[in-house]
Parts: sequence; structure tokens; C-alpha cells
Amino acid sequence: MTIEENFRGFYSNFGIEQDPSKLRHLFDELYHDDFKNELDGTHTLDKDQLWKLQTIVIKNGTVATVLMFKNAKPNVVEYKIHFKGTDELVGKTVHCAYELMDGKICRGRAVDESSITTISKATTATANFYQVQKNAQALFTLFDGVPRPFDEEMNKAFEALYHQDFVHNMDGEPLNKAQWRERLNAFAETGTRIFLLKFEPKDEVHFEAGIRVVNKNIDVVGYSRGAIRGSTLLKIEPHEDSKPSYAMMPGRKVVRVEEHTHIAIAQ
Repeated sequence: MTIEENFRGFYSNFGIEQDPSKLRHLFDELYHDDFKNELDGTHTLDKDQLWKLQTIVIKNGTVATVLMFKNAKPNVVEYKIHFKGTDELVGKTVHCAYELMDGKICRGRAVDESSITTISKATTATANFYQVQKNAQALFTLFDGVPRPFDEEMNKAFEALYHQDFVHNMDGEPLNKAQWRERLNAFAETGTRIFLLKFEPKDEVHFEAGIRVVNKNIDVVGYSRGAIRGSTLLKIEPHEDSKPSYAMMPGRKVVRVEEHTHIAIAQ
């Protein structure tokens, strides 16, 4: 297949297929392992970062329309893609030119200021979400089922994850950062285990998440929506559909479940 056929084939799946894993082979056929987008002369977007961005776009059902694809010169292609969806690329047209290597898109950049701004903004959002997810996983891993105080290691991981103005509407009453720290302290002291099941960006700042909380009294899954600020968690709101998720766990003991509870708490 030609590079144009691979290009159009990959992006024709946007808005149809929302499982990124099913499109990864097409992505790898299109983009070289040494791919680099020189965003602004200082920052670059590599292949792994591009895939993280594409993953968000694909999961959100964004439609990509190829407006133009041409061979600008030998081993150089130029294209325009218009994105229509719900993520950070909504309503944006990206215009880029790339050198080819081994028949794949390799090195280049956006050719107009609007495209540079669009890609840079999307890349920053992707990087922020990646860091938040990484920090959340680092904190929750410390809740390994062994009773412990909320020590310096936990506090350092906590501070890395949560914004100073963090609010968690856990029980219908907002918990600020200090109050949420006390709640996590209780989890730590009782040997509670916490698993991050889902973390899915929805746009530049909002996400959906799911966690599982397990101790001797409870074993529940809760889902929430939230927002980040920079690379920290700013706000958590219980998902309206969280309550039915508990009923889907046969054989689990739930001590208390409320309509808007993100995590069931043992009384």
C-alpha cells in the first residue's frame, strides 16, 4: 500500500472504531519509530506522545476528515486533517508536512501557526493527564492491604497528585484537600487496598475514572467524573451511574451505598 493509502486508511476509522488497540497496527504502519513533530522549535512530539494523543481522540469518537494529502517533494508529504468531536481537537484543522523514512511519516512540523497551537495544546493536555494517571497509580499502589500510618511516603505521593484547591464531593458534602487526606489516612490505617480501574480523559481538563476499594468490610467499585488543573487533580464528582455498579458485583459485601457515593465507607 502507498503512504497515502495507509494514511487515509488509518484516519478513516476515527469516529467508527473507539478501541485504540484495534488501530495500533495501522498507526505503526503509518508512523516511523523515530517520528518527531517539531512543535515550536523547542518542544517536540514523539511517537509515544502522538499515540497517547491519538488514543484520547479515538476513544472520544472524534471524526477525522482528510482534506488534503499530497507529495510535496520526493520523500516529503503534506496533509490537512479536520477533526470533529468532543476532545481538545474539536473543530480544528491540522496542516502538517513531514519527511518520510522507510516509507513512513517521520520528521516534520505543522506548517501554520494555528496548527502549531492546536497540536501544542493537545500535547500539553495529554502530557498532563498522563502525569495525573501516573501519580494516582503511585499513590494507590501504597494502599496494599497492610495497615500503616499515612506516613511521609504517602504524603509525598498525595501532594504530587492533588491540587491545593482540591475538592471531593464524596458523600454529598464537599471534602477539601485536608479532609480528603484524613479520609485516606483512615483507609491506610485499616489496611484498605485501592485499585485504579479506569482513567479516561474526555477533553482538555475533564476525565472519567473508576476505582476499586477493598478491606475486611467492603469490596466496591465506584465511578466518578473530575477535572485536573495542570498535572494535578482539582475536583472529583461521583458518577450518577455509580450506584448500579455495586449491584453488578455478586458476592460482594457493601456496608453502605448511597445514591451519590463514590466509595462506600464502612461504618
